[in-house]
Amino acid sequence: MDRRRFLQTSAAATAATTLSAGGLFTSAAGAAVLPTVYSGIDLAGWEMVVGDGIYAKPGHDPVSLSDIATRNFGTHSELQANIAQRGIMAHNITFKRLIDDLLLQQRHVASYEFRMPFLPTSRGEFNAQTFEGGFFIWDGGGKRKDNGLGFQWVLNPWMEDYGWIYKWSMSSAGWRRVLRIEPDTEWHRFDCVVDARTREASLEIDGLTIDRAYTQRHKPDYWGTETAARLQVEMISLDPGPNESAPMHKIEVRNWRWELSG
Repeated sequence: MDRRRFLQTSAAATAATTLSAGGLFTSAAGAAVLPTVYSGIDLAGWEMVVGDGIYAKPGHDPVSLSDIATRNFGTHSELQANIAQRGIMAHNITFKRLIDDLLLQQRHVASYEFRMPFLPTSRGEFNAQTFEGGFFIWDGGGKRKDNGLGFQWVLNPWMEDYGWIYKWSMSSAGWRRVLRIEPDTEWHRFDCVVDARTREASLEIDGLTIDRAYTQRHKPDYWGTETAARLQVEMISLDPGPNESAPMHKIEVRNWRWELSG
């Protein structure tokens, strides 16, 4: 699937800091502070939008926010898509965002755990197209490129690449197949490092390293002029094919962490 993704909305800026030579940060008063860490058990406080991996069969209303949800339970969160099981393919993007001019000058280390609460099969109330995620820094006031990495786990049981994980590739300007993880209902882990200064980006799924993960992407003119970083999780519900309805998709996420340092 060759889809443009990711986001252009705005949010409140974080407090400004400046880098010091020791890799710490300095406040406006000149006091050194430790690298910043954000974390949570569930995704409370994250934002949610409809992505562009969507489709509505003729005669069905367009995909909207009413077709997706992200529910927080304290122990984990659950992303949902195609809640009413309509004849659509719905795309849920849920993300944590920071806005600050220093983000391109920082090293970002992020992680979260994810699982499916069901096993995709050729039958059932629940099914899936993909689970996806990534980390990007939007350079809106400079080169106007998105810097970072993205991955996609194919979960449609009718597709021949079922279970394969793809990375977003700058060289091929599309998705590139890299490794396979058998779909199950166990917890899995996403880890990444992104540093735009050195064009470093490492991506691991369950400790399996995906090489050459760094990518840059141009975005439309209407994207803003801010510098914004996004840690995100995504999922796309099953393509309805010839059917007038399609199953709901669910993904659970927990224990996220995002560290920023000099």
